[in-house]
Amino acid sequence: MPMKTLLWMMALAVMLAGCAENEDVEPSGRPEATDLPVVYVSNYPLKYFAERIAAPWADIRLPVPEGEDPAFWKPKPEAIQAMQRADLVVLNGASYESWLKTVSLPPSRLINTTTGFNDRLIPLAERTTHSHGLEGEHEHSGTAFTTWLDLNLAVEQVRAIIDAFSTRWPDHATPFKQAAEALERDLQLLDEQMVNIVRGAPDRPVVFSHPVYQYVQRRYGINGRSVHWEPDAMPDAVMWQALADLISEHPAKWMIWEGRPLPEIATRLESMGIQSVVFDPCASIPSQHDFLSMMQRNVEALRVVFEDH
Repeated sequence: MPMKTLLWMMALAVMLAGCAENEDVEPSGRPEATDLPVVYVSNYPLKYFAERIAAPWADIRLPVPEGEDPAFWKPKPEAIQAMQRADLVVLNGASYESWLKTVSLPPSRLINTTTGFNDRLIPLAERTTHSHGLEGEHEHSGTAFTTWLDLNLAVEQVRAIIDAFSTRWPDHATPFKQAAEALERDLQLLDEQMVNIVRGAPDRPVVFSHPVYQYVQRRYGINGRSVHWEPDAMPDAVMWQALADLISEHPAKWMIWEGRPLPEIATRLESMGIQSVVFDPCASIPSQHDFLSMMQRNVEALRVVFEDH
C-alpha cells in the first residue's frame, strides 16, 4: 500500500475516533441535540401539540418505546436520567403518569397540562384490574385521563404548553403564539363537527370496548356504556354473556373500539346485531397519519354511528 494512502487512512481513523469520543449519546442511542432545548412529553397528543407550537426551536421527545401504552409505561433509570436533564417535561396530568410517584424530577421543569381544569376531571367510580399487551396487568382507577379526546379540553392543554414555552423562551413567544392559535383553530373545528354529529341522535345507545372514552361521552353527549374488551383478544364466555345482559337493557347497535377487533369478534358481534367502528384514542405515535388526521378519522367514525344513511 502506498505510504500516502496509509497515512491518509490513519488520519481518518483518528478523526472518526475523536468524533465518537465527543458525541453525547442518550440512553436510546440517539445523539443529544445540544443545539436545541430538549422537551420530554408523556404521550403522543402532547408531542403533537408541542411540535406544532415549538418546532423547529425545540427538540420534542416521547421516551415511551414503540408498542407500549404511555399510560402504563414505567420508565427505566436511563429514561429518568434523560428527563432529569431535559429543559422541560410536559405531563398530561389527571393521574396519567403513575410513574411520577416513584421518580425524582425537578418540579420547576414539570408542566401539568390539566392543572387549569382540575375541577372538570372525571373521577372513576370503580377500580378495575386486567391485563393486555406488553404492559401486562394494570388498573383503571382514580381519574379518567384521556382528557385530549374532549377537544375543548385539548385546546386548554395546548394553552398550558404555550404558556410554559413562552415563559421559558420569551424570545420565541410570538411565533409560539401564532402556531398555537392555528392549532387551536384546527382542534375547535373538529370539536364543532363532533358536537353537531352526535346532536343528530343523542339518545342512540353505543357500547365502548374499553373505559377510556369518558371525556368523549361527556363532551359530545354520547349515550354509552363501557365493557373491558381488547381488540386482539377473544372474549370468554362470561364476557359474552355480560355483553348480552348489557344489550338487553341498553340496546346498542354499535361498539366503539380503540383498535380494529379480530374478525371473529366482529363476526360474532354482527350475529348479535352489533356493528364495530374504531375511534382511536391516539395516545401512542400512529404508524400512519398524525394526531389531527387521526381525530378526523374519529370524526368520520362518529358520523357512521350517529348519522342515518
